[in-house]
Amino acid sequence: MLGAYFHRDFSYVYDSYDEALDEYLSAAAPEERAQAIQEIGELLAMVSSDEELHTATTALGLDLLPPDGLSHREWLQQIRRRITAAP
Repeated sequence: MLGAYFHRDFSYVYDSYDEALDEYLSAAAPEERAQAIQEIGELLAMVSSDEELHTATTALGLDLLPPDGLSHREWLQQIRRRITAAP
């Protein structure tokens, strides 16, 4: 999910982080969303520092910095909450 929606060409496709996540939520099957929730949780549990988290998410295809004012951990937690709350 990270590499597919928050990639290098993000700004050519989406106007905002929320727009990208909204598209993911509208396209992803419930099983895919459950898997994303689980994988984000596992990633957050495995990696302790924000620097390591940045390295790990980059390896997973995330090619953006978090929105202003958020650390990588806070942003991933926010994404996870939005996916969890989606109908």
